[in-house]
Amino acid sequence: MDKDRDIVVADRDMNNKGIDVDDDVSKGTNSINDDDLVSADGDVDNGASGINDNDTVNMDGTDDDVIYQIANNEISSLNNANKTDDLAITVYNGNNGLVTEKQHERIPTVYVVSKSNIAIDNIKKTVNAEHYIFLGVSDNSEEALYFIEENTPDIVFLSLDIHGKLKGEELGKLINKLDIPIIYIFNLDDGLDYSSFIETNYGFIFEDYSPEEIKFVIKVALKKHESNVKSVINVKSKMTEKNIELGIEKLYSTLLLVLSVILIADGIISRNVTFLQWIIFIPSVMMIFLAIVSLFKMTEPTPYEIPPFVSVIIPAHNEQYTIESTVRSIGGMDYNYKGKSNFEIIVVNDGSEDKTGEILSDLKKEIPNLRIITRRPPKAGKGKGFVLNDALSLANGSVVGVFDADTQVHPDFLEKLIPYLNDPKVQGVQSRVRMYNRDKNFLTNMQDVEFAGFGNILRAKDNLKFNGFLGGNGQFVKKDAIIKSGKWDGFAVTEDLNLSVKILINGGEIRYCPEVAVYQEAVDNWGDFMRQRVRWAMGNFETLFVYFSRILTCKLPLFKKIGIISHISNYAFNLFIFVGFIIFIVNIIAWFILHIPTVIRMEAPLIIGFISAIGFFPGITISLLRDDKKFKRFIIDLVEYWLYCFHLIPLFFKTMWVMITRVERRWTKTSHKGMEDEEEDN
Repeated sequence: MDKDRDIVVADRDMNNKGIDVDDDVSKGTNSINDDDLVSADGDVDNGASGINDNDTVNMDGTDDDVIYQIANNEISSLNNANKTDDLAITVYNGNNGLVTEKQHERIPTVYVVSKSNIAIDNIKKTVNAEHYIFLGVSDNSEEALYFIEENTPDIVFLSLDIHGKLKGEELGKLINKLDIPIIYIFNLDDGLDYSSFIETNYGFIFEDYSPEEIKFVIKVALKKHESNVKSVINVKSKMTEKNIELGIEKLYSTLLLVLSVILIADGIISRNVTFLQWIIFIPSVMMIFLAIVSLFKMTEPTPYEIPPFVSVIIPAHNEQYTIESTVRSIGGMDYNYKGKSNFEIIVVNDGSEDKTGEILSDLKKEIPNLRIITRRPPKAGKGKGFVLNDALSLANGSVVGVFDADTQVHPDFLEKLIPYLNDPKVQGVQSRVRMYNRDKNFLTNMQDVEFAGFGNILRAKDNLKFNGFLGGNGQFVKKDAIIKSGKWDGFAVTEDLNLSVKILINGGEIRYCPEVAVYQEAVDNWGDFMRQRVRWAMGNFETLFVYFSRILTCKLPLFKKIGIISHISNYAFNLFIFVGFIIFIVNIIAWFILHIPTVIRMEAPLIIGFISAIGFFPGITISLLRDDKKFKRFIIDLVEYWLYCFHLIPLFFKTMWVMITRVERRWTKTSHKGMEDEEEDN
C-alpha cells in the first residue's frame, strides 16, 4: 500500500471490552500510524487498495460522506496499527480526490468534559507531548457548553457520565451543532449503553488509553474534520455550479419550446412549411450517411496479452424481482486469468425498501466475487451518478462496467468485449442492447427494434474514428478515464451520456462491440415508457445545453464535433421530422378524399424534399435486415416502428415542460418486473 495515497485507521478489538462491532462498517476511529496519516477529500482514484477481503460496505452518504470499511482481520492491540496487513478501516471522502497536504499549521486546542481523572491525565500528557493547547477541564455540562461556545476548541473529549442538567449525550448533540469534533470517553464499568456511540463521527477512547493511543485518535479526528470542512465547501461549490446549469437549461428549454411552437404554428397558419424541409434535410442526410457507413466492416480488436481485471457495478433500488437472476447471469461470465475469475461484481443497494438486501446477502454465500454496498436514507436515492461513484471508490478493476439490475448476458460477454479497450486512445466500449421480453406486446417489440437501430448507428460511428457513445447498460470504461473526466455526474439525469461527452471532449474514443449483447427488460406500458423517455430526453437536452459551448471550443476535429452535437440534439430534430410526416399524411388524405392538391405547401427543391422524406428509413431498414427476419415480419416491424416513433412529438413537448418547471435533478429509475412476470403472462 502506498502510504501517501491512503488514510488507514485501525480498529481495536471491541470484543475484549464487551462491545460488538459490525463486521461490515464501524465509524469508531481509534488509531492511526503517523506515517500513514493522509486526509482523503474525494473518491479514491487508484482503487480501494487499502481494503482487505471485505464483502459488504454500508454507506449513509454520497461524495460528502466518509466511507469506512472494516477488514476481517481481528486486531487485539492498537500497537498493530503500524502493520498495513492488519488495517481495519480505509477512509475515502469528498469530491476532488485524495488530499495529501500536511496538517494545518495552527496549533490545535483541546478541551475535556469528564469526571475521569485517569482519562484527563492521559489526555493532558498527550496534549503536552504534542505541544497542543490544553484549554481546560469541566465535569459540568452547562459550564462546559458555555466555555465551548465562547472558545470553540478544535477537539472536545466528552464523557457521557457528567454532572449538570444536560446529559452527556444531549451535550454531545449541542456540540455537534457547533461543528466541533467530539471524541467520546468510554467507561464500561459505569453501566451506560455505549452501543449507539460505537459509530461516532470522530472516534472514541477508553479511560485507560495510553497517551500514544490518544495521540493517534486526535490526529485522525483533526484530519477528518479538516476533510469534512473541505467536503462541505466542495459540495456548496458544486451546488452553485449545478444551480447555474439548471438556470441555463430552463432558459434554453423555454427558448427552444417557444421557437418550435412559433415555427410549426406559422407554417400551419401560412399553409407553407418549406422551412421544415430544409430543417430536417440536415439530419436526414446524416441518417442516410450513417446508414451507408454502417455497412462497412468494423476494425477488429486486438486481444490483451494479460486481460485487465474488471469491476462490474450494478446499481439496485427495489429490484427484488430481477436482482437474483441478474447477479447469477453476470456471475456466470467466463472471464478468467490463470485459472481464476478476473472480475468482481459490486452491487450498490441504494436504499431499497423491499427484499433486495436479503436476496443479495443470500447470493453472497454462493458467489465469492460478489461485493455489496448498502446506501441508506437520507442520502440514498439522490442520483445514479453518486451510486456509481461510491462503487468506483471501492472498485479494484482497471476497467469498470455498468449493468442495470434487469440484465442478462451470455457467458462469453467479457471475453469478447474487453479486447475493444486494448488501444491507448480507446477509453470506453458499449455493447449491443436488446430486450428479453420483446415478444410480450407491441411496445416491447418496438423498443427492441429501436435499440437495434441505435446499435446500427453506433456501428457507423465506430467506423468514423470511434466516435461512439455509452448507453448506460453494457458500458465499460477504463477507470483512469472516468477519473480524468471528473467521474460520473451525480446531478446528471443521464450520467452515461454526460460521461461520454466528457470523454470525447478530452480526446478519448469510444468503441462499439456488436459481438455481444446485454438483454434487459423492456417497459411494457405506455405510462412507464413515457416517464422513462422523458428522463432520457431530458438527459440529452441537459447535456446539449451545458456542453454545447465546450464542444464547439474543444480541440476535436470538426466532423467529431458535428457527430457529438447531432447525437445529443436528435430529440429536437425528431420533432420536426415527424411533424413533417404528419403534414405529408394530411396532404395525401386531402388529395384522395377532398381532391385538394395541397393543403399545406412544401416547396423545397425535389431532391431536398425527397431526402428529407426518406432519411428516417435506411438506418432502421439495415438494422432489421441484420436480424435476418422473414420478409413479412420485416415489413410489419418497419411500418410499426415508423408509427411508434410518432410518440416523439408529445415526448418533446412534455420534456420541455418538465425541464422548465423542475426544481432539482433527481434519479428516477424504471421499475422492473422480472422474467417471472413475463413467463406468467405467456
